Amino acid sequence: MEPWLTPDDASVPPRQGDLIKGLEQARYLLEAALHEISEEALWWEPASTAPSMGARIQHLVGASRRLSTYAFETDYDPQALAQMAEREWLPTPRSKAELLAELKAVFEEIAGKVRTLDERALDELRPVGRRRLPVRRSVILHHLVEHAAHHVGQITLLARLWHARSA
Repeated sequence: MEPWLTPDDASVPPRQGDLIKGLEQARYLLEAALHEISEEALWWEPASTAPSMGARIQHLVGASRRLSTYAFETDYDPQALAQMAEREWLPTPRSKAELLAELKAVFEEIAGKVRTLDERALDELRPVGRRRLPVRRSVILHHLVEHAAHHVGQITLLARLWHARSA
């Protein structure tokens, strides 16, 4: 059953539960899209300006870590985060299992932090990026989920294109 259809966890407040289900749904759809994708297909670039599924997963892991840092860490180096962001799109071929395990670990770590948040903490302003823009924690976490969904949609389309060209 898709995560968004599962019963709520009574021990988690609804706002936090919705964010956790969003992460679980993105992972569920990603794993479904990649189920029959070969290692070769994972790093296929359909055009020079269209990153591979693997590069998109790398970016998704990095961006999720960065957004989580904004949401939860009190002290971070914005310049170091920006440098990490520049490198995460560079393909560093690893196995599908490694990429999915890394994504799972990052999403589970984020879900664990979300699960323990006091509901009032969702409305706290957090400094984001080099300019340290004040953004509510709930907005950062919502963006993290929608960003994941965005890239999972792209990966799903790339997987379908791979299968269509191979048929």
